[in-house]
Amino acid sequence: GQVQSWTPQLVTGPLNQTPPNKLTEVLWGSLNCIPTLVMSVVMFTSPVFLDEPNVGGQLGWLITAIVTFAIIFAINSSIHSFLVVKYAAKEKVATSVGFYYMSNAWGRLFGTLGSGFLYTYVGEYYGQYAGRDATTGLAVCFIAGTVSSAIAAVITIWIRDEEAGLMCGSMLCKRAVVNVATEEGSEKIHSSHSNSQQEEVAEESKLEIDPEDVVIDH
Repeated sequence: GQVQSWTPQLVTGPLNQTPPNKLTEVLWGSLNCIPTLVMSVVMFTSPVFLDEPNVGGQLGWLITAIVTFAIIFAINSSIHSFLVVKYAAKEKVATSVGFYYMSNAWGRLFGTLGSGFLYTYVGEYYGQYAGRDATTGLAVCFIAGTVSSAIAAVITIWIRDEEAGLMCGSMLCKRAVVNVATEEGSEKIHSSHSNSQQEEVAEESKLEIDPEDVVIDH
């Protein structure tokens, strides 16, 4: 919760990503996949988890990955909270926010049940008392988390909210999109205004003609 409250001041603000848009969420949603993906690869390939038990090494990897994931997840949550209100219809803000938190709760429930199932039933079975390979089960849980984060980031791409572009500090990640229809409309208005001014000038010039200046050729 504290990381969420600090996000505008310490993260999105310095990165020039305030107020956030869909591109901000796609970026941070993609970053959310990295800690779990790295952890799953490490658990499947590193001697720290495959050879003789190395409790210190295992704890170091797990704590680093989970804390990193938690920080990025909190940043994403802060961005979500802003975007839900931004995208909600004015007369349905409370309903949209309530639906968001309801979906959040359902996600936590099914995530807990799903990860428990994977941890319990995936991996080599060593017998009634030893159970299954916990390393494999936990690694698969990290893979499931990676896939879930990736799906959320991909779905966000279809939201129409990229007009402001995306900045990463002083670096331009995606240029702002100019609304062509609005630009064309402005050009038409400007053209119409210019034509009206020209017509007014022409009318004034007609009225200012001095009859003595008119030469009639006989």
